[in-house]
Amino acid sequence: MKNKILIIVFILMIAPSLAFAGTNVSEVENNLMCTCGCSMALYSCECSTADKMRAKIESMINQGKDKDQIIASFVNLYGEKILSAPTKKGFNLTAWITPFLVIGIVGLILYKSIKRWKEKKPLPNVIESQELHQEYGDKLKKELDNFNDGDDI
Repeated sequence: MKNKILIIVFILMIAPSLAFAGTNVSEVENNLMCTCGCSMALYSCECSTADKMRAKIESMINQGKDKDQIIASFVNLYGEKILSAPTKKGFNLTAWITPFLVIGIVGLILYKSIKRWKEKKPLPNVIESQELHQEYGDKLKKELDNFNDGDDI
């Protein structure tokens, strides 16, 4: 019985806050751009046009419209350019996918190039290196002997 009373009291305490949990102006203005020509999001613009748009949003909320209905109303009035982010459907989906796709492709190309670059460097052969040093050493000794023989003149 005590549990039921606690649940009812809890619901009665939360119910008023849920009633006010409807759409508010800031939720809607985060999704829209200002139409004054400043190219700023509505939530950050301080011009008179932004104030008028906020007042219109507030009146639509008071009429009982939800966030999606208000945004759809603005899209119908101004077109999709009013949205602060492109929709995630249709051709606009490329605006969401392309940057990640390009980053992935460039990363893959870099990985393959670096791997191939590392594989192309052969390690020096120690035996060939010693033979080469010996060959050049002998050549140098002959040339020095010939050079010294020419100094006697």
